[in-house]
Amino acid sequence: MIFVYILIVEILMTPIISYSVYYTSRFYAKMGTKEISFLIFFLAMMSGMLNSVTYFIIEPTGFINQVTAINISMFEMSVFLSYLLVSAYNGNLKTMNKGHRKWMAALIGWNEISMAFLLYVIAYGFGNGNTFLELTNLIGYSVTNYLFVIPMVIEMSVLYLAVKHPPLVKRVSISIIMMQLADPAIIGPSWYILPASVVFSAIMILAIYLVFNHVYKNMGNMEENWKRMLSYFILIIALSSAGLIEPVFVNSYFGVEWLLFSISMMTSMIFYFSMSFGVFSSKDSMNAESLQPA
Repeated sequence: MIFVYILIVEILMTPIISYSVYYTSRFYAKMGTKEISFLIFFLAMMSGMLNSVTYFIIEPTGFINQVTAINISMFEMSVFLSYLLVSAYNGNLKTMNKGHRKWMAALIGWNEISMAFLLYVIAYGFGNGNTFLELTNLIGYSVTNYLFVIPMVIEMSVLYLAVKHPPLVKRVSISIIMMQLADPAIIGPSWYILPASVVFSAIMILAIYLVFNHVYKNMGNMEENWKRMLSYFILIIALSSAGLIEPVFVNSYFGVEWLLFSISMMTSMIFYFSMSFGVFSSKDSMNAESLQPA
């Protein structure tokens, strides 16, 4: 029965998020007030519902906890409704500017993370020990687990294949996808971690070569925003490297040992969506007609 619940969540959420990222990346230059408002509100409502269900599963059944679960969803929606109202009041909701695109990338990423939490709780439960350790374990374990990684890579791949990118963005994007697929903690505590860590390290070196070899050859044509994009890419490499080393020094729950690595995965996911939404591009549009061929 647990497998059925997991399958339902995956089947419902993966196409919705895939279409949301594709639509935003492909058509954001043409999006107006209605489209922006609907998409942000819908994604906020969806993440709120996922987190409410997760809380409801974790906590004992009771009136107070039921009310709290509902309030979690209402709080998330109210935050983004406030953002929409302030943007509309300031006259910034007529077009999908870079500020809206950053929020959209973060919101889609938060939906992914919320789905990871729910899938973990359905599959493995939550535990009754130290609440802080359990929460930390939830973050580290759920985001690195195959239940989350597989749909996330599918969504990233759909976006990579469906929308054309400039050469540098294309290389950074494929590097992130490869690193996500090589996640050493993807199947939890097992013999797989050591060889997978070696493979992940090799992929990181390959990713650095692919990206910076292109940068070296095209240094004169680099946009200023792309230099900022590269600094975020270096940050992700650094976080991933620290995440690989953390289990050597931390002896605790599996998710706690892989917390830094999970943070690098969450960061790279939001960064990936930000690139696809043109946050680091000086161009107003990144649709197929305006992009360089990849």
